[in-house]
Amino acid sequence: MAHRDHFIGGQWMAGQGSLLASHSPAGDDVVWSGTAATDSEVDAAVDAARRGFLSWSETSFERRCEVAVRFGERVRRHEDVFARLISREMGKPLWESRTEVAAVVSKIDLTIRAWNQRCGESEELIGDGRAVTRYRPHGVLAVLGPFNLPAHLPNGHLVPALLAGNAVVFKPGEVTPAVGEMMVDLWSEVGLPAGVLNLVQGGAETSRYLARHPGLDGLLFTGSYKVGLELSRWYGRHPEKMLALEMGGNNPLIVDRCSDPAAAAFLTTQSAYITSGQRCTCARRLIVIDGEESRTFL
Repeated sequence: MAHRDHFIGGQWMAGQGSLLASHSPAGDDVVWSGTAATDSEVDAAVDAARRGFLSWSETSFERRCEVAVRFGERVRRHEDVFARLISREMGKPLWESRTEVAAVVSKIDLTIRAWNQRCGESEELIGDGRAVTRYRPHGVLAVLGPFNLPAHLPNGHLVPALLAGNAVVFKPGEVTPAVGEMMVDLWSEVGLPAGVLNLVQGGAETSRYLARHPGLDGLLFTGSYKVGLELSRWYGRHPEKMLALEMGGNNPLIVDRCSDPAAAAFLTTQSAYITSGQRCTCARRLIVIDGEESRTFL
Protein backbone atom coordinates (compact mmCIF):
# COMPACT_ATOMS: atom_id res chain seq x y z
CA MET A 1 0.00 0.00 0.00
CA ALA A 2 1.42 3.39 -1.04
CA HIS A 3 2.01 6.02 1.60
CA ARG A 4 0.04 9.28 1.42
CA ASP A 5 2.97 11.34 2.53
CA HIS A 6 2.50 14.70 0.85
CA PHE A 7 -0.43 16.71 -0.51
CA ILE A 8 0.83 18.68 -3.49
CA GLY A 9 -1.26 20.49 -6.07
CA GLY A 10 -4.50 18.95 -4.84
CA GLN A 11 -3.23 15.36 -4.98
CA TRP A 12 -1.92 12.98 -2.36
CA MET A 13 1.51 11.71 -3.38
CA ALA A 14 3.79 8.91 -2.21
CA GLY A 15 7.09 10.37 -1.02
CA GLN A 16 10.58 9.31 -2.05
CA GLY A 17 12.59 10.52 0.94
CA SER A 18 13.91 8.93 4.11
CA LEU A 19 11.56 7.03 6.42
CA LEU A 20 9.60 9.03 8.97
CA ALA A 21 7.26 7.80 11.72
CA SER A 22 5.42 9.13 14.75
CA HIS A 23 4.86 7.11 17.92
CA SER A 24 2.34 7.47 20.69
CA PRO A 25 4.02 8.69 23.91
CA ALA A 26 1.58 6.55 25.90
CA GLY A 27 2.39 3.20 24.35
CA ASP A 28 5.06 3.81 21.71
CA ASP A 29 2.82 2.28 19.03
CA VAL A 30 3.24 3.70 15.53
CA VAL A 31 0.62 6.36 14.79
CA TRP A 32 1.84 7.40 11.34
CA SER A 33 4.56 6.23 8.99
CA GLY A 34 5.77 7.63 5.71
CA THR A 35 8.71 9.51 4.26
CA ALA A 36 10.26 12.93 4.63
CA ALA A 37 9.94 15.23 1.63
CA THR A 38 12.92 15.42 -0.69
CA ASP A 39 14.18 18.74 -2.01
CA SER A 40 12.44 18.07 -5.34
CA GLU A 41 9.15 17.37 -3.54
CA VAL A 42 9.43 20.66 -1.65
CA ASP A 43 10.14 22.36 -4.99
CA ALA A 44 6.98 20.78 -6.42
CA ALA A 45 4.92 21.97 -3.44
CA VAL A 46 6.15 25.56 -3.80
CA ASP A 47 5.50 25.48 -7.56
CA ALA A 48 1.98 24.14 -6.96
CA ALA A 49 1.36 26.89 -4.41
CA ARG A 50 2.48 29.52 -6.91
CA ARG A 51 0.01 28.20 -9.48
CA GLY A 52 -2.77 27.98 -6.88
CA PHE A 53 -2.09 31.51 -5.71
CA LEU A 54 -2.87 32.98 -9.13
CA SER A 55 -6.55 32.08 -8.96
CA TRP A 56 -7.06 32.07 -5.17
CA SER A 57 -5.74 35.62 -4.81
CA GLU A 58 -8.39 36.78 -7.30
CA THR A 59 -11.17 34.92 -5.49
CA SER A 60 -13.49 37.20 -3.51
CA PHE A 61 -13.12 37.37 0.25
CA GLU A 62 -16.73 36.22 0.59
CA ARG A 63 -15.98 33.07 -1.40
CA ARG A 64 -12.85 32.38 0.64
CA CYS A 65 -14.96 32.76 3.80
CA GLU A 66 -17.44 30.19 2.50
CA VAL A 67 -14.67 27.62 2.09
CA ALA A 68 -13.26 28.36 5.55
CA VAL A 69 -16.69 28.07 7.19
CA ARG A 70 -17.20 24.69 5.51
CA PHE A 71 -13.82 23.62 6.87
CA GLY A 72 -14.94 24.56 10.37
CA GLU A 73 -18.13 22.57 9.94
CA ARG A 74 -16.12 19.61 8.72
CA VAL A 75 -13.83 19.80 11.74
CA ARG A 76 -16.84 19.94 14.05
CA ARG A 77 -18.34 16.81 12.46
CA HIS A 78 -15.05 14.95 12.98
CA GLU A 79 -14.38 16.41 16.43
CA ASP A 80 -14.11 13.11 18.30
CA VAL A 81 -11.81 11.42 15.77
CA PHE A 82 -9.66 14.54 15.51
CA ALA A 83 -9.35 14.97 19.29
CA ARG A 84 -8.45 11.32 19.80
CA LEU A 85 -5.77 11.52 17.13
CA ILE A 86 -4.22 14.58 18.81
CA SER A 87 -4.19 12.78 22.17
CA ARG A 88 -2.74 9.61 20.73
CA GLU A 89 0.03 11.27 18.73
CA MET A 90 0.95 14.18 21.02
CA GLY A 91 0.18 12.64 24.41
CA LYS A 92 -2.12 15.23 25.99
CA PRO A 93 -5.34 14.16 27.77
CA LEU A 94 -8.49 13.86 25.68
CA TRP A 95 -10.31 16.72 27.44
CA GLU A 96 -7.56 19.10 26.40
CA SER A 97 -7.47 17.79 22.85
CA ARG A 98 -11.16 18.56 22.60
CA THR A 99 -10.48 22.18 23.59
CA GLU A 100 -7.82 22.33 20.88
CA VAL A 101 -10.26 21.14 18.22
CA ALA A 102 -12.77 23.75 19.42
CA ALA A 103 -10.07 26.41 19.04
CA VAL A 104 -9.48 25.32 15.44
CA VAL A 105 -13.14 26.01 14.68
CA SER A 106 -13.37 29.30 16.60
CA LYS A 107 -10.33 30.72 14.76
CA ILE A 108 -12.44 31.05 11.61
CA ASP A 109 -14.99 33.48 13.04
CA LEU A 110 -12.25 35.38 14.86
CA THR A 111 -10.32 35.85 11.61
CA ILE A 112 -13.36 36.93 9.62
CA ARG A 113 -14.23 39.52 12.27
CA ALA A 114 -10.64 40.75 12.37
CA TRP A 115 -10.59 41.14 8.59
CA ASN A 116 -13.81 43.14 8.59
CA GLN A 117 -12.52 45.41 11.38
CA ARG A 118 -9.04 46.04 10.00
CA CYS A 119 -8.80 45.40 6.28
CA GLY A 120 -11.35 47.61 4.55
CA GLU A 121 -10.16 50.12 1.97
CA SER A 122 -9.57 53.60 3.40
CA GLU A 123 -8.89 56.96 1.79
CA GLU A 124 -7.82 60.38 3.05
CA LEU A 125 -6.68 63.67 1.61
CA ILE A 126 -3.11 64.75 2.34
CA GLY A 127 -2.43 68.26 1.09
CA ASP A 128 -3.12 68.26 -2.62
CA GLY A 129 -2.87 64.48 -2.79
CA ARG A 130 -5.00 61.48 -1.94
CA ALA A 131 -3.78 58.52 0.17
CA VAL A 132 -5.52 55.19 -0.34
CA THR A 133 -4.91 52.03 1.72
CA ARG A 134 -5.80 48.70 0.15
CA TYR A 135 -4.98 45.16 1.29
CA ARG A 136 -3.70 42.53 -1.11
CA PRO A 137 -2.59 38.90 -0.68
CA HIS A 138 1.12 38.56 -0.01
CA GLY A 139 1.91 35.44 -2.05
CA VAL A 140 3.20 31.96 -1.24
CA LEU A 141 3.80 31.40 2.47
CA ALA A 142 5.36 28.51 4.37
CA VAL A 143 3.86 27.45 7.70
CA LEU A 144 6.05 25.47 10.10
CA GLY A 145 3.94 23.96 12.87
CA PRO A 146 4.93 22.81 16.38
CA PHE A 147 4.11 19.52 18.06
CA ASN A 148 2.59 20.65 21.37
CA LEU A 149 -0.61 22.12 19.89
CA PRO A 150 -0.30 20.45 16.49
CA ALA A 151 -3.74 21.54 15.22
CA HIS A 152 -4.45 24.86 16.95
CA LEU A 153 -1.12 26.64 16.46
CA PRO A 154 -0.54 25.95 12.75
CA ASN A 155 -4.24 26.55 12.17
CA GLY A 156 -3.69 30.00 13.70
CA HIS A 157 -1.43 30.71 10.72
CA LEU A 158 -3.31 28.75 8.06
CA VAL A 159 -6.75 30.31 8.46
CA PRO A 160 -5.63 33.98 8.30
CA ALA A 161 -3.20 33.24 5.46
CA LEU A 162 -5.81 31.44 3.36
CA LEU A 163 -8.61 33.91 4.06
CA ALA A 164 -6.29 36.74 3.00
CA GLY A 165 -5.83 35.04 -0.38
CA ASN A 166 -2.39 33.53 0.07
CA ALA A 167 -1.27 30.04 -0.89
CA VAL A 168 0.53 27.89 1.67
CA VAL A 169 3.07 25.11 1.96
CA PHE A 170 2.55 23.52 5.38
CA LYS A 171 5.08 21.33 7.21
CA PRO A 172 3.81 19.91 10.52
CA GLY A 173 6.08 19.07 13.44
CA GLU A 174 7.91 15.84 12.68
CA VAL A 175 6.47 14.06 15.74
CA THR A 176 2.85 14.95 14.85
CA PRO A 177 2.56 14.33 11.10
CA ALA A 178 -0.80 12.53 11.36
CA VAL A 179 -2.53 15.57 12.86
CA GLY A 180 -1.18 17.75 10.05
CA GLU A 181 -2.33 15.23 7.48
CA MET A 182 -5.86 15.15 8.91
CA MET A 183 -6.10 18.95 8.87
CA VAL A 184 -5.10 19.10 5.22
CA ASP A 185 -7.49 16.23 4.45
CA LEU A 186 -10.37 18.25 5.91
CA TRP A 187 -9.43 21.34 3.92
CA SER A 188 -9.22 19.31 0.71
CA GLU A 189 -12.75 17.99 1.24
CA VAL A 190 -14.46 21.40 1.33
CA GLY A 191 -13.59 22.84 -2.07
CA LEU A 192 -10.24 24.51 -1.53
CA PRO A 193 -8.77 24.81 -5.05
CA ALA A 194 -5.81 22.65 -6.03
CA GLY A 195 -2.44 24.06 -5.01
CA VAL A 196 -3.73 26.58 -2.49
CA LEU A 197 -2.72 24.37 0.47
CA ASN A 198 0.14 21.89 0.13
CA LEU A 199 1.53 19.51 2.75
CA VAL A 200 5.09 18.24 3.05
CA GLN A 201 6.27 16.03 5.89
CA GLY A 202 9.75 15.87 7.34
CA GLY A 203 12.21 16.89 10.00
CA ALA A 204 14.77 19.65 10.42
CA GLU A 205 16.33 19.25 6.98
CA THR A 206 12.96 19.55 5.26
CA SER A 207 12.13 22.62 7.34
CA ARG A 208 15.47 24.23 6.56
CA TYR A 209 15.17 23.66 2.82
CA LEU A 210 11.59 24.93 2.74
CA ALA A 211 12.33 27.99 4.90
CA ARG A 212 15.09 29.14 2.55
CA HIS A 213 13.25 28.36 -0.66
CA PRO A 214 13.55 31.23 -3.16
CA GLY A 215 9.94 30.70 -4.26
CA LEU A 216 8.52 31.78 -0.91
CA ASP A 217 7.17 35.24 -0.18
CA GLY A 218 7.13 34.67 3.56
CA LEU A 219 7.20 32.23 6.45
CA LEU A 220 4.99 31.80 9.54
CA PHE A 221 6.67 29.91 12.38
CA THR A 222 5.80 28.70 15.86
CA GLY A 223 8.55 26.91 17.74
CA SER A 224 11.77 27.25 19.66
CA TYR A 225 13.82 30.37 20.25
CA LYS A 226 16.88 28.71 18.72
CA VAL A 227 15.17 27.96 15.41
CA GLY A 228 13.40 31.32 15.40
CA LEU A 229 16.72 33.11 15.81
CA GLU A 230 18.17 31.17 12.87
CA LEU A 231 15.17 32.11 10.74
CA SER A 232 15.43 35.76 11.80
CA ARG A 233 19.05 35.91 10.70
CA TRP A 234 18.24 34.37 7.32
CA TYR A 235 15.18 36.52 6.60
CA GLY A 236 17.00 39.63 7.79
CA ARG A 237 18.91 39.36 4.52
CA HIS A 238 15.62 39.25 2.58
CA PRO A 239 13.53 42.25 3.65
CA GLU A 240 11.17 41.68 0.73
CA LYS A 241 9.93 38.49 2.44
CA MET A 242 7.53 38.43 5.40
CA LEU A 243 8.54 36.63 8.60
CA ALA A 244 6.27 35.99 11.59
CA LEU A 245 7.81 34.32 14.64
CA GLU A 246 6.05 32.93 17.69
CA MET A 247 8.83 31.56 19.87
CA GLY A 248 8.79 29.82 23.20
CA GLY A 249 9.49 31.60 26.46
CA ASN A 250 9.17 30.83 30.13
CA ASN A 251 8.20 32.90 33.15
CA PRO A 252 7.95 32.08 36.85
CA LEU A 253 4.59 31.70 38.56
CA ILE A 254 4.20 33.98 41.59
CA VAL A 255 1.78 33.35 44.48
CA ASP A 256 1.34 36.44 46.64
CA ARG A 257 -1.29 37.28 49.28
CA CYS A 258 -3.34 34.23 48.40
CA SER A 259 -6.85 34.11 49.87
CA ASP A 260 -7.67 30.65 48.48
CA PRO A 261 -4.67 28.27 48.85
CA ALA A 262 -6.60 25.31 47.39
CA ALA A 263 -7.40 27.24 44.21
CA ALA A 264 -3.81 28.48 43.99
CA ALA A 265 -2.49 24.93 44.36
CA PHE A 266 -4.86 23.69 41.64
CA LEU A 267 -3.93 26.44 39.19
CA THR A 268 -0.22 25.99 39.91
CA THR A 269 -0.41 22.25 39.25
CA GLN A 270 -2.47 22.78 36.10
CA SER A 271 -0.01 25.39 34.85
CA ALA A 272 2.92 23.02 35.31
CA TYR A 273 1.36 19.93 33.75
CA ILE A 274 -1.17 21.09 31.15
CA THR A 275 -0.33 19.81 27.64
CA SER A 276 1.78 17.17 29.40
CA GLY A 277 4.13 19.97 30.43
CA GLN A 278 4.92 20.85 26.82
CA ARG A 279 3.96 24.52 26.72
CA CYS A 280 6.05 27.66 26.94
CA THR A 281 3.45 28.92 29.44
CA CYS A 282 3.89 25.94 31.77
CA ALA A 283 5.27 26.93 35.16
CA ARG A 284 8.87 25.79 35.69
CA ARG A 285 9.59 27.93 38.74
CA LEU A 286 7.22 28.79 41.58
CA ILE A 287 7.78 31.85 43.79
CA VAL A 288 5.64 31.98 46.95
CA ILE A 289 5.55 35.24 48.92
CA ASP A 290 5.41 34.40 52.63
CA GLY A 291 5.06 37.64 54.58
CA GLU A 292 8.12 39.75 53.80
CA GLU A 293 10.03 36.77 52.39
CA SER A 294 9.78 34.88 49.15
CA ARG A 295 10.46 31.20 48.63
CA THR A 296 11.40 29.78 45.27
CA PHE A 297 10.65 26.22 44.19
CA LEU A 298 12.17 24.79 41.00
